[in-house]
Amino acid sequence: MISWIQNHLIRHGRWIFLSLLALIIVAFVFTIGNTPGCTTDRSGYQENLFYGIDLNAPREREVIIEKVQLSAFLNGQQIRSEEQFQSQLTSRIALLHLADELGVPAPDQASLADFITTKNAFRGADGEFSADAYTSFVDNIESNPRTPQGLVLLVLEEDYRINQIGAVLSGPGYLLPSEALAQTQRSRTQYTLKTAELSYSGFTPEIAEDAATIREYYESNNLRYEIPERIKASYVFFDQNQYEAQVPEATEGELREHFIANRADFVADYKAANPKPATAEGEAAVADIPVTYADVREAVAQSYLKEQEARIANEAAQSFAYTLYRDQIKRESAAFNTLLSESGVSLTKIEPYTLAGARQRALSPELLESAFALGGNRYYSDAYAVEGGYAVLIYEGRMAPEIPSFEAVQAEVTADYMADEKRRLFNEKGESLQTELEAQLAKDSSFVEAAEALGLRPESYETFIAQDAPRELNRSALEQAQSMQTGEVSPMLTIGDSGIFVYVADTVVPEIASDDEALKQSEDYLARFAAYTSGTALVNELVFRGLPSQRCILPRVL
Repeated sequence: MISWIQNHLIRHGRWIFLSLLALIIVAFVFTIGNTPGCTTDRSGYQENLFYGIDLNAPREREVIIEKVQLSAFLNGQQIRSEEQFQSQLTSRIALLHLADELGVPAPDQASLADFITTKNAFRGADGEFSADAYTSFVDNIESNPRTPQGLVLLVLEEDYRINQIGAVLSGPGYLLPSEALAQTQRSRTQYTLKTAELSYSGFTPEIAEDAATIREYYESNNLRYEIPERIKASYVFFDQNQYEAQVPEATEGELREHFIANRADFVADYKAANPKPATAEGEAAVADIPVTYADVREAVAQSYLKEQEARIANEAAQSFAYTLYRDQIKRESAAFNTLLSESGVSLTKIEPYTLAGARQRALSPELLESAFALGGNRYYSDAYAVEGGYAVLIYEGRMAPEIPSFEAVQAEVTADYMADEKRRLFNEKGESLQTELEAQLAKDSSFVEAAEALGLRPESYETFIAQDAPRELNRSALEQAQSMQTGEVSPMLTIGDSGIFVYVADTVVPEIASDDEALKQSEDYLARFAAYTSGTALVNELVFRGLPSQRCILPRVL
């Protein structure tokens, strides 16, 4: 299939594929872009469809999150931010949709087998594909009862199709020969640099704390202090300790099973509490004596009791939430208060919080974040594990975003104004120092002498190529130098706690032969980069067009 697509692209031009892509995008703008879930009504559940996937539906979201995480692991990738995760999630959905539209088939057994051997997760100690590593990985993943059977193979098949469609989107990669030549020359150019540093912490300009000026600063930047939308809620806590009396006395068989299931933890705790005495020098070491059930029976019994208490607390919390649903109990009703009483629990108020603030509270972030999907008739969450038991969140409304008064944030505004003003004056100082450095160089002064005369700290770097740049030379300073001519002084670069001026004392640009191996490598790299950039641009466009017209915010997933 993929060969057919590629052949037609070669024969008829890339515009055919782009036209097809445009048609698909247009179709989904009209069918998905105006979904009823993307409304301004915050009273109830909001559907968030993206190419047929409801990103607000817990199970659908959970499945796609599992696939993204598993795919990243199989490819040896690390997802370092929520933004990166969101990008991979939406790209995966969009590319699989496009693959379906174009009829890109799933791999046959031979193709899939070859594809599996390329995955980092299945490499042995020698760095080569290991069938044992593959089998062990699949068994470990699918031994989890929450993991759908066949998930690994499904993700592999989807990744194969994504790779196929990605190859088509990327194309062969186009570049001018001069680009590769310039790249190769830059890698071999010799630089002789000098720098001069102005300390930001040592820069102490006089800044007047004028009340009128600070208020004016607040008026111009008041959105900076906006308090985002906040949730008003309470929670019902099911303390596991209150269920101790409901735990049946454990049999020896149950305790032994609990010990076997958690042997490593019990052994580690026992050894930590009972370290081996040190042996005399030269004395034969005493062999490790295995930790037995009898050694830790008391700890096992206590652990089993806490586990059962937590189980009963979980069941009670789940039953509470289910009863609210089954009996359609209203929040402000006698039936609600009766249920609280019968359950032996009470409401605990939560200070209003933002989405970002949910991760900064001692209470379970998952419990707090669940409120953002609540509203209307569904004002209660599922049961969530919290410290010491389980809890159900009771949603009580939203507080609209607001801008606090100047008086409420005056101290913060004053600090921000002073910091911004210092930064502005620091940059002004940098501009004047660059002019003075250039003037001194025009008088045949050395850069080092000119820098010292202006109170700057100079540094000199012997001739080097970019690949072997001195470790102490800041990367931004090197990049600045690569765009400069001999004898130039750079504008001040703000790097961390310093302002840095770069002076190019000398540059030597080499001649590159047409058959140079490095030139050929540059051509190959730049072609692949051009293909990647082209493909990424098309994927981003597909993702953007597939989002609902009112741009529903994707749910947080990390």
